[in-house]
Amino acid sequence: MREPDASINIAAGACWTGAGGRFDSNYPALRRRTLVLGAGLAGWPAVHAQRARGFGGLAARIATLAPDVLSVAVVQRGALAFEFYRPGTTADSLHDVQSVTKSVLSLLFGCALADGHVRGVDELVAMRLPEMLRLGGDARLQRLRFAHLLTMTAGWTADVTARRDRDDNLGWLARRPFVAEPGARFAYDNGATNVLALALARAVGRPLDDYARQRLLGPLGIARFDWRRGAQGHAIGAFGLMLSPRDMARVGELVLAGGRWQGRELVPADYLRQATTRRNAGGWPAFTPYGYLWWVSPEAVMASGYGGQWIYVDAQRQAVIAATSRRTPDSAARNQALALIRREILPAVPRS
Repeated sequence: MREPDASINIAAGACWTGAGGRFDSNYPALRRRTLVLGAGLAGWPAVHAQRARGFGGLAARIATLAPDVLSVAVVQRGALAFEFYRPGTTADSLHDVQSVTKSVLSLLFGCALADGHVRGVDELVAMRLPEMLRLGGDARLQRLRFAHLLTMTAGWTADVTARRDRDDNLGWLARRPFVAEPGARFAYDNGATNVLALALARAVGRPLDDYARQRLLGPLGIARFDWRRGAQGHAIGAFGLMLSPRDMARVGELVLAGGRWQGRELVPADYLRQATTRRNAGGWPAFTPYGYLWWVSPEAVMASGYGGQWIYVDAQRQAVIAATSRRTPDSAARNQALALIRREILPAVPRS
């Protein structure tokens, strides 16, 4: 399979010309010529321009009606079906995917489980971070399990702030006051996933981004990514991962395939079923049931990041949609990417 030339990187009527990736909305939607979309680089089978018919005019509508949306990649049945990149953004651009990082962290926990680095979700976190008990002092730390961190039911108050000087500081994280017994209630909390990242790195015995490269992202064919570290030098669990839209779609494809990639099981199927099954009713900010750091609904399994970063996995359609957006309060409030997925993209993708 070959990668399309830069001058004919077609996305249902959109053309990206040259390295600058400029959008030409007047480029005709090709229906007769056989042109390969996204083959080679992404590792997906070739998809012909005829497959893009359902997306006719969509690129122009995104460009004008969804100004917050920066990029979109749609994969169905293993084939790249549609792409959109706003000027200044290309298929290779790395995006700060915000809390999508949490969902990737969940997959890494599954990898560590398969590798024997952790015993299971019911393991006590203090077994990996014993100093947490000395640093914290609240007896509920002794009862904190990985399952509580994975389901956002640790018992700390909801906290979505980000400060590099404390995001990977175990002392600060452990001293936060509890407001509930572990497992009692859902509260979307960056601190819980930061503790999980520290415990998981301790369990695997290496920096988490190195483990991700060797065990998950590398085998998926993701060669370029970045993962922000805190002031203590640890990868942050709540956010900070940077991926391209196509590579976001690869992560979704792995979930859609039950944890297998090119014949190899990267994430145990049983763990992934648990991770993408409702564990509690969830709540703010997505107001959707929650699994193990994945939002789950009858229609889809979702990874969501601030401002409109999405990996949307639709098993009925055998489709994955990746979208990135501007990271501003206004973009977060408008939520144009999710509206685009539900109102424009899904109707264009036939059910299996």
